[in-house]
Formats: sequence, structure tokens, C-alpha cells
Amino acid sequence: MSVKPQHGLRVLTLLVMIALPLCAETDATLGHKTQPAAHEANHRLAVRAYENNVHKYAGNTNYLIRPGLVADQIKRRVEVMVERSSVGRNQPCEFLLIGESSDHAYEALLISFAKPSDVHRALQFIGAEPGEPFDPSALRFWAKGETFQLGIARTNEAPLPIEQMLLDRRTGNTIREEGFMFTGSRLFPVTDTPGRQFYAADEIQPKAVVSLFNSTWSVFEVPYEASKGEVYQNTSLNPEHPFPEGSILTLVIEPVNKDGTRRVKDLALHVGTIKPLTNNLDTEAERLSRLRLQLKDGVTALNKKTGLVAAVESLAVLDQKKHDYYLTVYFGENVELGQAQALSKILSTMDNEKGVRIEPPATGQLYYRSFAPDHDLLDRNARMFHPWELSLTEEDGQMSGKLLLVESVWRKDGGKPELAFTEFTVSSPQELRKALDTEAASTAKSEKRAKPAVIMVFASPRLQHRRLMTFLEPVLQTYKSIYVYMNDPMPPVPTKKQSP
Repeated sequence: MSVKPQHGLRVLTLLVMIALPLCAETDATLGHKTQPAAHEANHRLAVRAYENNVHKYAGNTNYLIRPGLVADQIKRRVEVMVERSSVGRNQPCEFLLIGESSDHAYEALLISFAKPSDVHRALQFIGAEPGEPFDPSALRFWAKGETFQLGIARTNEAPLPIEQMLLDRRTGNTIREEGFMFTGSRLFPVTDTPGRQFYAADEIQPKAVVSLFNSTWSVFEVPYEASKGEVYQNTSLNPEHPFPEGSILTLVIEPVNKDGTRRVKDLALHVGTIKPLTNNLDTEAERLSRLRLQLKDGVTALNKKTGLVAAVESLAVLDQKKHDYYLTVYFGENVELGQAQALSKILSTMDNEKGVRIEPPATGQLYYRSFAPDHDLLDRNARMFHPWELSLTEEDGQMSGKLLLVESVWRKDGGKPELAFTEFTVSSPQELRKALDTEAASTAKSEKRAKPAVIMVFASPRLQHRRLMTFLEPVLQTYKSIYVYMNDPMPPVPTKKQSP
């Protein structure tokens, strides 16, 4: 499942809450044909091909041989032995390639005779390293990794781009030819075996090598936003390339950048302030005019002037054909929250595959969209879940806060639930941490459902970033989703409330 940036932080949090491994799916594929009729015979052919390759390339260190694949280090090319699945022309297709033991052959184009982990190893052998998969729980909304072209080998012809074998029902055209990012699947510790790990795509369904949607668990995924539901409903086979069920094919995997250069380019945007704002400077334009922006590629500054326009112009001239750009945003200590909010709105218009993909926040920072949250969450009676609410004030250089626990309590008569409130006074970061930990322990002891790790913060737009981060620092490891409201006070609490 993916999240489009314009959907805001409410969707972000819902994704964090439900971002469970795809292994949670329990499709038993009832009523679906899971493998082609010729699969067992094809498997035997794959075993013989592997044995022949071991003999053929014995002693040649330029090749890596694994069951179902050959990797050529000189050509930087991996060839995987696959078979065409039993998916019919009008059936949905959401996986391009799955492992042989996957239960999802009924919705995959191809079945691999190579293990997902061996495909991963082969890519490393030819000089690539995995990036980072789409992972809402880590605030990563863009897959990150080197991009590869995948195609079906043809005699005396260039490989057929694999995208041409699939149609997008919405357009009637083949799916986008953008390549696939090598993100790598996750490693997990083996239970009761210290020091050992297993490769998720080898052991956990759907055991995907290539997903056509944003996935945390496959070896490859698409380099653009594509949700599981959208892909499932709108992707089917292209009748112009009717490879028969059970056909043995060779999938060719090659880097998009043939010269060996990396497509992934990491940038950093350092946000500072020229001088403190005065009380009468409270428009977004005025807040932005006081910012000092430095765009860097490593240690190299890309903009000579440090105003917003210069920074945006530096981003606009980046070579999108050769690189995929990933931007980490660093808000300086003296930047005021109102300034962060104004800049976040600008950044949200650039956060896309044709601009720059904005990275999860660095340590001690908030995700940039935290400063421009979804205002629908302010309606306690309409929202789907209740975050913690924290109202912060600063007086004589000292920070303090009011922490509010909001819960829905079901009535005994079965009517609409009522809201219950518990208020905590937190005069320090340590007290904030203690209050949250105490409530979490109480919830666990009572075996109630854990509260989402989300905090709505209400603060002045004049509050400096460092002051906010100092107060939140003890809880940031646990509470990654923070919404900062500056123009709206905490909604009023009914007079009848419960105090701890």
C-alpha cells in the first residue's frame, strides 16, 4: 500500500498503524490454479540447467551460478530462468515475479526457479547494493535503490521490456517503462538461533522477487507510487505477447545506467534563519523571506545564494535522466515553527518522482509534513482514532505542557460511544516520557488495545525548532508520527473530565 503525499498525515498515521508484513495475508488461493500444469517438468529442466552451468563455468570467477540463474560480472547482467504462470488474459496481476514456493502464482506473471535471496546475491555480485524499501512505519514513502531494466531474452534481438507484457486497464496501454528498484527484502532473526537471519522473501508469503506495487518485502519494486489495490484492479496481461502457460523463459536483469554510475543521488537541504522574525512579520511570504537555505550534494553547495528562489532553481536543474534524487531536510535550531510550516508547503509540491523524493527525517528531526498536518484530526468526534494531544507553552524561557488522553468509551446501551478525557501536566521532557510510559504500561496490563504512537502538538508558530525538539526528544524513538498545529489551539475539553 502506498500513500500519496497530498493525502496528508492522517493517512500517514493510518499506514503506520496497519503497515504489517505482507505475510499477514492469508490468501489460500482457493479456487485459483497456483502453478502451470508443466511446472514439475519445468523444475526438472531447471535443475539440469543448473548442473550444466556449474560444469560450464567451473573455475570462472566472472560468473556466479545459483539454481535458476547465471550472473555475469563483466557484462553486469543477471539471467534468471522463469516460467510463464497460469494467469489468464483477463485476470488481475500484481506481481511480476515470485519465488517457486509462493502461494501467489494466481496473480503473478512469472515464476522464478531462483530463490529471491539468490537474485539479491547475484545483483550484489555484479556490483549493486540494495537500497531501502517503501516502509510507512519508518516514514519512508519512496522506495530507494538502483534501477534495473528487466526483459525477456529473445534470439538475436534486444530483450523484450517486461512492462510490455502487461496492460494498464485504465489507459489500455502497457504499464510504465520506468524500470524496477533494487531495494532488497528484509532480514529477520531466526527464532532460537542467535546470530542467524533469514531472508523475508524466501520464507514469508508472497515470496515476491518483483512487485508491481510499493512493497516492504520484495527484492524489487516499482520506482513510483503504486498501491496494491490499484495495481490488482487495473493490471492484466497484454494479448500482443501471448507466451503460453508454462513456457520456459529467460528474464534478463541489467542496470539502467550502463556506465556503472549510481542513479541514487543523496542531497541535503539545511534550513536556517537569517535573523529572528519581528512580531509584525507573520505572513508565510515574510516567514520564508527570513530563511537561509543551503542545498548540498555531499559537501558541495549547489546554490550560491541562500534564498528560497535560489534553492528551488538549483533543484530544478538537476539531471533527472541520469539520477534519482533523494532529499533529507534539516531544520536549524533557530528556525521558528511558522517558518517550518511555510517551507513544508513548498516542499510538498516538489516531493514527487519527477522532482525530489523526500527522505525520512534524520535523528533529532521531524518529518517535514509534520508541520502541515491534516486538520480533519481536530474533530474528535469524526476521526478514526485518537492520538495523544499535547499543548505546549513557553514562559520565561521554560517549556511546559498539558497532555491529554482521549478515549472512546462504549455505552452499555449500545449507543454511540462517548469521549473520555484524562489530563496530565507535564513540565519537562522527562515528565512527558513518564506519563506516556505509565499509560502504555497500564494499557498493556489491562490487555486493552495499544494506543497509536501518534502525538498532536499544539504550539506557537513563534516557538523555535530546538525548543520543540528538546521537549519531544525522549519520546521520538517511540512516537514517530508527530503533527504540529500552530494556527489552531487544542480543541476545548468538556468541563466534565477525569484527572489522574
